[in-house]
Amino acid sequence: MSKCIVTYAEGAHEELLEVALPTYKRFADLHGYVLHVGKKLVSNPPAWNKVPLLLDALKDYEEVVWFDCDMVVVDPSEDFPALIKLHAMVRHFEDNSEVPNSGVWRLQRSHRELNSKDLLNLMLQLEVFRDHGWYEQAALLTLMGYAIPPEGSHFPDTKCKNVRQTRWYNSCQFMRLCWNSHPGYRADHPRIVHCSYDNMPLRLDVMRALVKDPHYNYPRRESKKDGDDV
Repeated sequence: MSKCIVTYAEGAHEELLEVALPTYKRFADLHGYVLHVGKKLVSNPPAWNKVPLLLDALKDYEEVVWFDCDMVVVDPSEDFPALIKLHAMVRHFEDNSEVPNSGVWRLQRSHRELNSKDLLNLMLQLEVFRDHGWYEQAALLTLMGYAIPPEGSHFPDTKCKNVRQTRWYNSCQFMRLCWNSHPGYRADHPRIVHCSYDNMPLRLDVMRALVKDPHYNYPRRESKKDGDDV
């Protein structure tokens, strides 16, 4: 099966990708992925560039994996589990919410009667989320049947929850937390650490520390629960 990893960064995030990229390349080389660093294709906020880049990659590859630019592959020894549904992500359970996170997002061209092109094009049509704090992920979660917080901000009484299991929810394969471990909901033995701190200098410092020492005990955010999501 032909497969690739796609990533992208713009502006201040380019420094993050510079730190992350060698770890992405090592993982790609070990497991037979082609690594693509995308170019800007949209005028929307940079996070939206993910969608056309994935659409382009799916023309040439049967399986495409998206990597956000603020992650470090700390354990590249194993490839992802077999993709048995249309797409795959990790769910984070934090602050009494359930949030699938597309920072690591795997898609195959088609599975049974569904195809990823349709999903991605539907995301682009949800212009109401153009400037939402979760951007394209807000569109994706809505299509999967999630109720999401306004503007992506933290509202104590507004949790992210699945309220309707749509076809895009049922076609999603939820992976273990180790494939997208982040500061607020951490895996015991991560393979990919997603350094999603609000503070950009801290994000960069932690990424550099993880590159030097994959076992670095990166700072956590308060969370109700840690451990591997199965």
